[in-house]
Amino acid sequence: MSVFTSPQKLEIHHVQALVRAMHALALADGIHDAERVMLRGFYESCQADAGALTTFDEIVRVPLDPSTLAETFNTAELKSTFLQSLVFLAFADGHYTDGERQQVKAHANTLGVPAEQLAAIEDSVQDHLMQQISRIQNTDALREVAAGMKG
Repeated sequence: MSVFTSPQKLEIHHVQALVRAMHALALADGIHDAERVMLRGFYESCQADAGALTTFDEIVRVPLDPSTLAETFNTAELKSTFLQSLVFLAFADGHYTDGERQQVKAHANTLGVPAEQLAAIEDSVQDHLMQQISRIQNTDALREVAAGMKG
């Protein structure tokens, strides 16, 4: 069973808080090109759609204030979207590291998301990503990617 929710429309303040959290997460193990490209592209797409003036570089210069997360992501859908996005980004370089896991877990705790629900989100993201690459003919490469995703 998938925990993916129908995305609730994110307003620009949600996107900005999410980008700050994702940027901090990317820094946990040293930001990788895949993470940087993914994150910048996500924000710039949302920025254009919303007509927001704040640039990506301005957003990531301001650290995330974790005390504002529960107010910003105040529905079950928003919480799930937030955590799913973090986990997707963590897997962008092929490795969901212990440092990244700890940050995601801390955010889940702040949002009041139980450990079982977070585990289901992590499993669903990993399953989704594995389905995307399951058609790869090079099974050795597939096994290597799967092993990297486990930690």
